[in-house]
Amino acid sequence: MSNILKVILGVIFLSQVPVLNAQNINRSKLEKNVPVIVLEMFNQKFPSYDAVWFSQYHGRYNEKLVFEGKFVFEKRYSSAVYDNDGNLIAFAATIDKNELPDNVIKYMTEKYPSFPIVDALLVSRSKNNDTYEVGIYIDNQYVIEVFSKIGDFIKSTKP
Repeated sequence: MSNILKVILGVIFLSQVPVLNAQNINRSKLEKNVPVIVLEMFNQKFPSYDAVWFSQYHGRYNEKLVFEGKFVFEKRYSSAVYDNDGNLIAFAATIDKNELPDNVIKYMTEKYPSFPIVDALLVSRSKNNDTYEVGIYIDNQYVIEVFSKIGDFIKSTKP
């Protein structure tokens, strides 16, 4: 390959780097500087578990910084999300599809018969506010269907 062609391909590649970085603005990033209060609260709730920490901005206008610790809890991939003050916002754990309530399975097979369930999570946001989140791909877009603890449909959302 001629040197001119190599230079042209290099310039094209380097011009795409800012575009790729711009697409990851709202993504989680690996966090090394987790506030001490967050680590203390995590260790109180989940003693003897080690988490890999990420930070991300949440909220309607991405104004709230949260810290997410991902770890394996009782043989399930789990995550605990904390605010900057060490308050537990949410805890999520993967579940098997057969652990979903019958209403959820019925809804998913009726509404999305040709789209298999990719992920299933049990999410706790407060003591009495548990939801099931079921992930599927529709036309290469990841869609999350949210259900109540008893399996009633709540909403459909995209992450």
